[in-house]
Amino acid sequence: MSIRLARALVPAWSGAVLAILAAPAAAQTGTLDAVGFIPGPATTVHVHESIAYVSDGPTLRLVDVSDPAAPAERGSYTFPQNIYCVRVADSIAYAAVDFYGLGILDVSDPAAPAFLGSFQTAGQALSVDITGTTAAVANRLSGVELIDVSDPAAPVSSGVYFTEGYAIDVNAVGSFAYVVDRPGGLSVLDLAQASDDMAAAGTHGSTERPATTAAVSRDPGAPGATLAAIVTTDSLLEMFDVTDPSAPAAVGVYRHPDRPAVGRNIAAPRVRFAGSLAYIADIFPPFLVQVVDISDPARPALAAVHEPYGPPRDVSVAGPLVFVAVGAGDDPSEAPGVLILRLDG
Repeated sequence: MSIRLARALVPAWSGAVLAILAAPAAAQTGTLDAVGFIPGPATTVHVHESIAYVSDGPTLRLVDVSDPAAPAERGSYTFPQNIYCVRVADSIAYAAVDFYGLGILDVSDPAAPAFLGSFQTAGQALSVDITGTTAAVANRLSGVELIDVSDPAAPVSSGVYFTEGYAIDVNAVGSFAYVVDRPGGLSVLDLAQASDDMAAAGTHGSTERPATTAAVSRDPGAPGATLAAIVTTDSLLEMFDVTDPSAPAAVGVYRHPDRPAVGRNIAAPRVRFAGSLAYIADIFPPFLVQVVDISDPARPALAAVHEPYGPPRDVSVAGPLVFVAVGAGDDPSEAPGVLILRLDG
């Protein structure tokens, strides 16, 4: 049964009009309710310990979201080039900054983020993730660069993995990294085997053109993730059992029933895993933020959906709160910013 898209207006924050997508109860088990809004241009968003790290162009803003109904900007920092991804571990922020490479900030005082160090990658840095003292950076030209950040003021290379195609996204869990390249697919890297010419522990192709990736561990005793995923340019979610890193195995796929494949070659839908849920930000109209129940990856099911007024460019999850970086809508009142949604049900 197809799901019909319907808009319902809700109260606005900072002049922005938020739209909630209603769908048949039989198709969904939860709802996404708007609870706040961070105004201002937003291309990426990452939330860590009640601070939202929001970037647009070269500038990173730090916003206190401890009260999601009243976000408060605390500080900002501007890099020399555009920011494509930010991740935070403890009180240190790591940014993938175009051809500048990896930028590292001390964010222990959100009101005064301070430069700590940087590492110039061989090409365009598009994504970064942190595990332990290793930063994994997806570099469009040379693959994945592994950087030792045990001394953030003096990061050094610890290894390089050359992907088949253009590396575009990376996740790190435990002692493994999960990278997607276009047109190759998913590669699993054993960080313990890092070298200047390292090989993948395992690989798996994609049935469509890969765009982004996510990984999660459902076994506290596992050395890395147990489930990894690719989202393609046509918004197909492909899931893989990576319990055995040397043999990733396809276990399930999901595509919204009202969004058939149309052969798109270029797109950047985003996906995040949190527990047994996948959060997908789909940038093609009608714009959607989907929450998919992947507790049984072989039978993924739509759990909740939200239709923002503009393109959802990134998504981050903190408990029941979902943060969506969204572009401007057609109406002047539909301003760019970060929508703050609460998942209920």
